[in-house]
Amino acid sequence: MTVTPAEMEHLKKLARLEMNASETEAAAKDINNILESFKALQNLDLSAYPEMPRPVPMKNIMREDIAILGLEQHEAMAVAIESEDGFFKVPRTVE
Repeated sequence: MTVTPAEMEHLKKLARLEMNASETEAAAKDINNILESFKALQNLDLSAYPEMPRPVPMKNIMREDIAILGLEQHEAMAVAIESEDGFFKVPRTVE
């Protein structure tokens, strides 16, 4: 698996990175090297090695799922900085 130029552009946009062409190429090369390292690790046959003991035993602690009453709407709205028509009013975050 390699990172395509289109994927690099998408990653740069998501991370809000400003990189020139040479920096983008170097970052893509680094990411591809990391992905190759993970691929090599996934291909290792570890069946001959038992799982290492853990200092704390692993067990899932499950509890019964019990429904409880939450806040009433007026209680929740009491802490709102701004509200409108019974809803929290927040600054726009998506363009």
